[in-house]
Amino acid sequence: MKAIKYLISGVLAMALAAPSMAQDVNYQTALEPVSKAIVAKSADAAELAKKYQKEFKKNPEALVALGKVYFGEKRYGDAKAIAQALTDNKKFANCGDAWILLGDIAVAEAENGDAGPAAAMYETAISVDPKNKTAYERYFTVNRTAAPEEAIRKLEEYKKIDPSYQIEAKVADMYYKQNTIGGMKDAVEWYKKGDANNYDETNFTQWANANYILRNYDDAVNVAKRGLAKFNNSVYLSRAALYAAAEKGDFQNALEYGKDMFKDNKDSLALDYYYYGISQLGIKDYQNAVTSLNKALEINPKDLRPMGKLSQAYLGLGQEDKALDYSQKYLEQATSVGYDDYNNLSEIYKKKGDAAKGAQQKDFYNKAMDVWEIMAKKSPAIADYAYFQEAQIAQDKLKDQAKVRELNQKIISTDEAITNLSSTNKQLLTYAYINEAINYNNANEIDKAKELAQKVLAIDPNNETAKKILAVGTEEGKTE
Repeated sequence: MKAIKYLISGVLAMALAAPSMAQDVNYQTALEPVSKAIVAKSADAAELAKKYQKEFKKNPEALVALGKVYFGEKRYGDAKAIAQALTDNKKFANCGDAWILLGDIAVAEAENGDAGPAAAMYETAISVDPKNKTAYERYFTVNRTAAPEEAIRKLEEYKKIDPSYQIEAKVADMYYKQNTIGGMKDAVEWYKKGDANNYDETNFTQWANANYILRNYDDAVNVAKRGLAKFNNSVYLSRAALYAAAEKGDFQNALEYGKDMFKDNKDSLALDYYYYGISQLGIKDYQNAVTSLNKALEINPKDLRPMGKLSQAYLGLGQEDKALDYSQKYLEQATSVGYDDYNNLSEIYKKKGDAAKGAQQKDFYNKAMDVWEIMAKKSPAIADYAYFQEAQIAQDKLKDQAKVRELNQKIISTDEAITNLSSTNKQLLTYAYINEAINYNNANEIDKAKELAQKVLAIDPNNETAKKILAVGTEEGKTE
């Protein structure tokens, strides 16, 4: 009998639950005409809504759904009335969704981005409905700018309820959207903590982009590749891989990513063509590089970087005049230029000098040196390298030893004024010391030669040339 009693009780329980279950299913169908009438602002919308509320007065989920329709149409007063009626009803005390709706309305009505009232609503939703994931996520969203640590703590509370919940991607997204270097670093660290098997296309894209912005190009490519293994037609991930691969000089692979990106991309960006163009330039496909870089300029004329690269492409094609024209325009118009741009212009002048004769040849070589002189003034941090480049032209092209020695002295005076020499500074200073020491030694000014040789050994104790100069006797110390 006991077993039969339990069986009957189970059947009765199912029977009693049937109307409620049917109501749960049917409210969505019943809401459709009401929703359409509200959106269309029909005259009978209010009457339809009233009948709906009466029919589903015992179903808080159905009533919240109607409130959301009003909310979507920015009828916040009507939405609030429904939500408050639910929160005031003791029968629906655990209806977290009603409090969430009130929080959403508070966000929409907030002045000056004040998240306080909404946060209080979401926190109440959590207290009455502790397993409501949406409440935790809404709380996180409104607090992630003003109180990020508190926002994260709230998600961690939910993770204790549902250990399978993935909070890492949400926190990473929060930091990513701060759009700061610090935010990007935090985003990368949180993405690394999570289970990438659960990441969506946006997660992988933001993770790759954050690494790209931080100049972690290897990591950016690796993350993009992981994402592409899961979302193999993603334009965004192919783009991230193209940019990062091009920046790290992996031009052949960059072009492969670019092909995938352009295949399904109808709205290509100027940067897409720029990175594709510099990758073509990197493999010496100069003609196609010209096409891509011109397209980049066409889409965004304000970004002048393609102009500088076009100069390099035309130089590769042997069109020095065009290369010179683009290089000069770029250096005149661009607000931020770098070593490569000056080096390119200097190379153009050297090539034109190689093809010229007499006074014209010398003029081109001098112009090549002038480029580095300008860079030394504009970028004092690498002035020693600019003087080194000038010295190479004076030595190899002009055969002007006096000018070479003048530039050696410029390197020495520049680097001796630096307190903490970098490895590059040390190499350039050693180069200048050695060259001048050799010149003094060969001029039989041994004391001056030895003084410089001692300075070399202070930087590079194993420098054989310096040791040779320090050898006793001028004949033993002479160096060619």
